[in-house]
Amino acid sequence: MFTIISLIKGVNKENVTEKFIFILSALVSFTFVSLLLFGCASSPSKSFQPQSESDAILIQTKAQIKNNDETNTVKIEIALLPKKAIRLEITATLGVSVASVLMRPTAISYALHSTKQFATGPFNEKTLYPVFKKNIDPRILWRIINNQPMGNLNLKCDADNELKPIKCVSDDGTTIKWTYEAPFHKKIEIISNRFEMRWVFRDQSLLSESQNKTFVLNKPENYQEIIIK
Repeated sequence: MFTIISLIKGVNKENVTEKFIFILSALVSFTFVSLLLFGCASSPSKSFQPQSESDAILIQTKAQIKNNDETNTVKIEIALLPKKAIRLEITATLGVSVASVLMRPTAISYALHSTKQFATGPFNEKTLYPVFKKNIDPRILWRIINNQPMGNLNLKCDADNELKPIKCVSDDGTTIKWTYEAPFHKKIEIISNRFEMRWVFRDQSLLSESQNKTFVLNKPENYQEIIIK
């Protein structure tokens, strides 16, 4: 108040009210902007931090898949209920839906939308051939997505100082490599004979959709049913 009085001292009485309002408005505006900037500077940046393993997670990934002389880039959206269920939605260029896959610890179901086939049954090494046109053990994908150790899968693996896998080689020569970047960001390379899959994991957030709906995959109407044995 002393500052304001000093500033308006000697000013024409007729202009005191006008000057007072102008100066007061300027001070209020300055204070507001200062508080706003301080709040922005002091607020921590928002980043996803799962609270527990009961939280379902949505992970955005892309993969470049080379099979013999054919190369395709697909988007693989992953809904993960840690250690309990994985839902994959695989789409090609222009958003064309390729496959929907639901994995549980020992069982798998998937719908192939181009051929209108629906398969269900236990895990085995040939389970995912119709999806990737390559025999990829679904247990490997399960552990990659869940960030679990790769033991007991007939793999010889090297790990980093944090015991995270960096390279694994299977009995048939299939090589899996991990490259870790920022938190939640990683690149997986799966190379086997003339098959190469370079899989990039990016954005990760809490899943807002109903888990009861997301982690259920029923046979669509008019799809041929195949029982995996």
